[in-house]
Amino acid sequence: MSSSCSTPVAALVLAVVLGGCTSEATAPTQARSPQASARGPVELAPVVVSPYSDAELAAEFERARALLLADKAREAAPLFDRLVRLSPDGEVAPPSLFNAGIAHEALGDRGLAAERYREVARRFPDHPVARGALFRLARAAAALERWPELVEVSRRLLRLGDLSVLEAIEARGALALGLVEQDLVDEAARQVAAARDLIEAHRLGESGKPPIELAQVSFALGEVRRRRSEAITFVPVPADFAEALERRCQGLLDAQSAYTEAMRSLDAHWSAMAGYRVGQLYKELHRDVMRVPPPPSADTPRKKQLFEGAMRLRYRVLLEKGQKMLAGTVRMGDRTGESSAWVLRARDAQREIELALADEQAALAKLPFTEAELSAALDALKTEPPKRP
Repeated sequence: MSSSCSTPVAALVLAVVLGGCTSEATAPTQARSPQASARGPVELAPVVVSPYSDAELAAEFERARALLLADKAREAAPLFDRLVRLSPDGEVAPPSLFNAGIAHEALGDRGLAAERYREVARRFPDHPVARGALFRLARAAAALERWPELVEVSRRLLRLGDLSVLEAIEARGALALGLVEQDLVDEAARQVAAARDLIEAHRLGESGKPPIELAQVSFALGEVRRRRSEAITFVPVPADFAEALERRCQGLLDAQSAYTEAMRSLDAHWSAMAGYRVGQLYKELHRDVMRVPPPPSADTPRKKQLFEGAMRLRYRVLLEKGQKMLAGTVRMGDRTGESSAWVLRARDAQREIELALADEQAALAKLPFTEAELSAALDALKTEPPKRP
């Protein structure tokens, strides 16, 4: 179907000026007033004229949708994108944008998928697919680590007002994650608490594999606990080193518990994120405790070496625990095909810990002490924790 102005191409952009389709060769000459000439040319928005009828566009949409449902995302994606070009404001535009996002996401291009979902939410906020587009945009923003956008989209979701329980949990978990990754820990903790209240009130995830929406809440809780735990440092040495170390270790265990809960969803992406974080917990604690200076009683070179060896022997286990968790995360990524940045980070961190363990072993070998002497020094450390100089 075409008008007198259309050409047999996918879409024709016409600049509509003074009557639109009348050609200059056949249009009658009209005198222009000086005032009209002074105003110059009038620029209007382009009008897209499609050579296809609404019925033909609908049929093409159904063909693309059938391909998507048949797991043929590579064939479906360009068809949906083409429909949006052909009819950017037509009835097929919103669902085509939305399904194009799904297709690009299935192809592993979350960035392009996020663009499609964002366009749906911006141009068609009242369309039925806008709600799903917002949720998918939030998930894409989390995966792409676009934290400010995640916060913005999550707040928009919470303003919808008619969310189901799982939708509310997901929106608050996403908001908490976006906040905590921007160091807004206390505000994130409040959102986590609100989400967990809903989870407990409806007894979700108490048996079997929990819904995927709960994984984000658990991970955000782990992030809150991790940041609060790692705020406890040992340089300068706290007045009560043993108590500070105890609080740091308890914070580590609490964070690990939350990350482990996120892994229960059996989702490869959340498991990769959580596994990496647990490995980092142990690696960072090892780094911080190894910065502790010798106590005042280590007043000779030999005693300082003994303190160094005892600390290396005592806290090497932290590196070993971290290495074990990271190795498991890398194996999970290989097994499931998960290739996100979190798996790559886990692989890099695993190599770093392996090198650190080799350095620890080499440093211990250079010290002029037997293992028995170092063990005795460890016993002394238990009764005489480091003190501020």
